[in-house]
Amino acid sequence: MGAGQCRPSKGYKNNGKANLDRDAHVIKHGTSTIDPRCKRAIRKHFPGAHRADIVLRTTRAVFKKHGFNEDNTLFASSTCPDEINCVIDDFSLIWGEHFSLGGLAGLPFTGKTGFSAFSHHVPEDDGRLLIFFAPHIGVASDGKTGRVHRLGIAKQTTACGSCIAAQNTALKGTRCKPCDDHDGPIGDYQQSVVTEIVTDFIEENKSRIGDNKLEKVEGDMNVKVTESLYDRIKEEILKIIPDDFKKPIALIGGILINTDYGNRQHDYILVKDLLIRKKNNKFVSLEKELEDALDEPRFNRLVYHDAAWIGQTAARRPPALPTPLEKKTNTPRLSSCM
Repeated sequence: MGAGQCRPSKGYKNNGKANLDRDAHVIKHGTSTIDPRCKRAIRKHFPGAHRADIVLRTTRAVFKKHGFNEDNTLFASSTCPDEINCVIDDFSLIWGEHFSLGGLAGLPFTGKTGFSAFSHHVPEDDGRLLIFFAPHIGVASDGKTGRVHRLGIAKQTTACGSCIAAQNTALKGTRCKPCDDHDGPIGDYQQSVVTEIVTDFIEENKSRIGDNKLEKVEGDMNVKVTESLYDRIKEEILKIIPDDFKKPIALIGGILINTDYGNRQHDYILVKDLLIRKKNNKFVSLEKELEDALDEPRFNRLVYHDAAWIGQTAARRPPALPTPLEKKTNTPRLSSCM
């Protein structure tokens, strides 16, 4: 199984429903073909998204030129803890041990204390930090956004569940109440924050385009809310990084796109920001370097054959007689997440 492909837990048994036969097939044979409707939806809503394994390989190549490697780099993520976000395990396979900064919807709920702990674990000899941050959204085989098929469940489920729940609350016109004392010190704090953020975004759009029209574009709204969450996550990530932190820091910011169980080697990432900061300087974009990496022959063939990539221009077509990929790169094979 490829990047982001979750494996079933031991002892799983099909529950007998006819529409779960696909799960049994995936468990036995490994994967199934991604539905063209899913590909078209990814193409429509996330132009420029690439398969996760392509993003992992190309960003690694870019950062390697700036001195980042598996020996001197400590990796962290700020993503939703949803079990379908298996791609984090593949990042860890390349970069090593993983520190989790994120909570529901991918917001960095560990805050400044979490970053401080993370940064104090950086290797002493030329140590560097790498953070991947992203909200996630499901795109089911039928092309519906905000939905995904999970192992052992007959019906589609929401993804991101926290984001969709907050969106539904906002569309009802009710705001999330603070946690009551009897809920304990934690209660449902994280979801209350997500709901506040999403509600603010929904209300802003209602005032701009009108209530009725807003509620008729549910699929598009799932994407819009996810994009707004990305902006907020990026804002919070930049806030928790001290200006005087002297170690080099690299950031991969994007939207993680989940597909149905059995297709998760076809999970996608839309990279929205690729940033680096050395010593006390400001973050600078490595977008051009990423574009150049995508044009390299060793990655270009993967890009060209990726059906969800819409930039298949003549300039990006692979050479007629390419050198075999495995002989051209030292990139490790990505493992499955367990």
